[in-house]
Amino acid sequence: MTKPSNTLVELWIGNGVFALVALAAGIWFPENKIAYVLGVLLGALISMYLGYHMERSIQRALSAEGGAERVMRFSTLVRYGMVLLVIIISVYVSFLNPIGIFIGVMGLKVAAYLQPFTHKIMSRFRKEEEDIEAK
Repeated sequence: MTKPSNTLVELWIGNGVFALVALAAGIWFPENKIAYVLGVLLGALISMYLGYHMERSIQRALSAEGGAERVMRFSTLVRYGMVLLVIIISVYVSFLNPIGIFIGVMGLKVAAYLQPFTHKIMSRFRKEEEDIEAK
């Protein structure tokens, strides 16, 4: 396993923050709270893996000669298939809430929108801005 990029780490942090917000906001509504919590947590883990898979797919596509579009199409279908499979399984398993899983997976979309803000915060910790100004 290669070291994740800074962008992916920032995406994971945004995803985790969204999962905590989704847990705090949504814990009051479902009847089976444990299933909801497990669904959101599983969805957040899946979306973190989807981000990792997306980064690896982009790296593979960039190194593929002439077949980058095909690599990305196949990788996209794999990701959609994985999410669909998990949601279908959660419908038949009583201890997982499919809506919670869907909310957790959508955390990847929210984290993508939050990434510029996460990058700003994380760059202060990494002191990247000082390095850029020094050059």
